[in-house]
Amino acid sequence: MSAKPEIVEEAYTILSQLGGRRFLVMTGADKLMAAGRTASNPNPWLRMDLRRNQAQVNRLKITLMPTDTYKVEFYHQKLVDWEPVITNQQTFEMVYGEDLPALFTSVTGYDTHL
Repeated sequence: MSAKPEIVEEAYTILSQLGGRRFLVMTGADKLMAAGRTASNPNPWLRMDLRRNQAQVNRLKITLMPTDTYKVEFYHQKLVDWEPVITNQQTFEMVYGEDLPALFTSVTGYDTHL
């Protein structure tokens, strides 16, 4: 069996803890990218692009850690001479799944549900 179903399952779990499709509609997040658990990458993650917000960040990366908590990274990334430049980085460690929506709202100012 290929690794692709695991990638989809782990990314779906992270997204569902944020609020699933409703989260995507409410926040305007798009261009989702995921990496599953492999021998070279023990921590699966989900990354997405964000629309303009109060924190002036355009990316969100959520990584599942071995402690069953998340590392959440908000940052602004742009390309300068074809090299990525990261600014406005905010990192939160040991975030529980049920705390993801509240953290997202506190950083970006966008509600994750009605």
